[in-house]
Amino acid sequence: MMGYSELRLNCIARPQAARPMRHAVAAFLAAAGCTDSEASDDILTAVGEALANAVEHAYEGVEENAVELFARLEKNHKLAVDVFDRGKFIKRPARPGRGFGMRIVEAIAETVTVNVEDGTHVRMIFSVPLDPQPPA
Repeated sequence: MMGYSELRLNCIARPQAARPMRHAVAAFLAAAGCTDSEASDDILTAVGEALANAVEHAYEGVEENAVELFARLEKNHKLAVDVFDRGKFIKRPARPGRGFGMRIVEAIAETVTVNVEDGTHVRMIFSVPLDPQPPA
């Protein structure tokens, strides 16, 4: 792949929005030449968890708003995925069987940063094994 590739998505933050956004990331990875299904599945799991948090928690008790996803694949086979919402970040108490999403994200991604100054911005960085000859 020459240069870099980008994917930008903007959807209403509803639970049903997460699935097509994950599918778009899967298509983006396939088009870029990621033929390692295990790596792709791991990335999609982490991205799915970040999206699930945004659509489930960001606008709790307020009018719906947007969730945005920006993915950028660079020359060094690094994939940066940003998930944004403009909701109010709420630190929740631990609940049995819940609250594993960000731990899953942190276990899969090389690095994860969370900024909660203006909504919530989760940035995940992944290494992506790419086929030297992506599909045409």
